[in-house]
Amino acid sequence: MHALLKLFLAVVPLLLTVLLAWLLMESHLSFGGGEKDIFLAVPLLVWSLVYLCCYLVLWWRRSAIARSVVVSSGLATAVVAVAWLVLFGVSWFRFR
Repeated sequence: MHALLKLFLAVVPLLLTVLLAWLLMESHLSFGGGEKDIFLAVPLLVWSLVYLCCYLVLWWRRSAIARSVVVSSGLATAVVAVAWLVLFGVSWFRFR
């Protein structure tokens, strides 16, 4: 049962991202951007993939569940924030 809980916690963000993308593609959920709304799922997809990789590494290293969730989500958030800052900086210098 403990392994199933850990597996569930590892995969849930990815499943929710797929659900969000499906809802956006099928127009059940709309943010007013038309077909461009699907691009909102890309940062969440990157976040959930980084989270999954980090969580699996921490699971393999036998970390506690709470520590695995906190460290994985923090690292995934940092990766997405750094990627956003890099893209922002590149676009700012390019179109200045």
